[in-house]
Amino acid sequence: MDWNTRKRAALSAARGVAHLHAAHGLTHGNLKSSNLLLRHGDPEAAALSDYSLQHLFSPPPSSVQGSVGGYRAPELVDARRPTFKSDIYSLGVLFLEILAGRSPTAASTGVGDSGVSSDLPRWVQSVVREEWTAEVFDAELVSLDEGGAEEEMVALLQVAMACAATAPDARPDASEVVRMVEEIGVGHGRATTEDRAQGASEEEEQSWGTPTASATS
Repeated sequence: MDWNTRKRAALSAARGVAHLHAAHGLTHGNLKSSNLLLRHGDPEAAALSDYSLQHLFSPPPSSVQGSVGGYRAPELVDARRPTFKSDIYSLGVLFLEILAGRSPTAASTGVGDSGVSSDLPRWVQSVVREEWTAEVFDAELVSLDEGGAEEEMVALLQVAMACAATAPDARPDASEVVRMVEEIGVGHGRATTEDRAQGASEEEEQSWGTPTASATS
C-alpha cells in the first residue's frame, strides 16, 4: 500500500476504536491488522471486525506468557478483561505495523543485525533512541518517495509511540488519538471528525429550518 492508503487505514482504525469506546462503552479486545478490513477503492471506509468477543472464548494457555509481545498490552494478564487503555496499546502497535511493514510478533533489533528478539514497540524505541528513525519505516514506503510523506510518517510514529506507552495512564484516549491522526492530514483536503460534525449540524439546521419557517408563516 502507498502512504496515503496506510494513513487512511490508520485513521479508520482510530475512529472505529473511538466509536466503540464513546458511543457504546465497549472495548475491542482483539485489535490487530487482520481485523482491519479495507474496502477496495474506498480506503476511508475501512472497518474493524471481531470486536468485543473476548467473553465468548477462553484464552489459550500461552496467552499470559505471550502478553507482552504482539498486540497485547503488557499489563493485560487476562485476555478476557481488556480495557480502553489496552485497546489503545494495540492500536499503537497496529500503527507501528503500518509504518514499519513488520509483524509485531516477529520484530527484532535488526538495525545492528544482532537478531535479538523484541516486541515491535520496544524495537522501535531502540531504533529511535539511536537516532536511526528512518530505519523504522517500511523500505517500500521510502522507495515510493511521496512528497511530504516522511514528515507525516514521523508524526504518525509519534502518535503510535504515545499509544504504546508501557504505563496505561500515559496513553491518550481514543478520541485524542483520532484528533492527532486527523491533524497529520490537515492541509491535504481531508475533513476531520470535528469538521464532519459541524457540517452535519449545519445540514440539520437547514433541514429543520424550512418546516419551522412554514409553520410560523
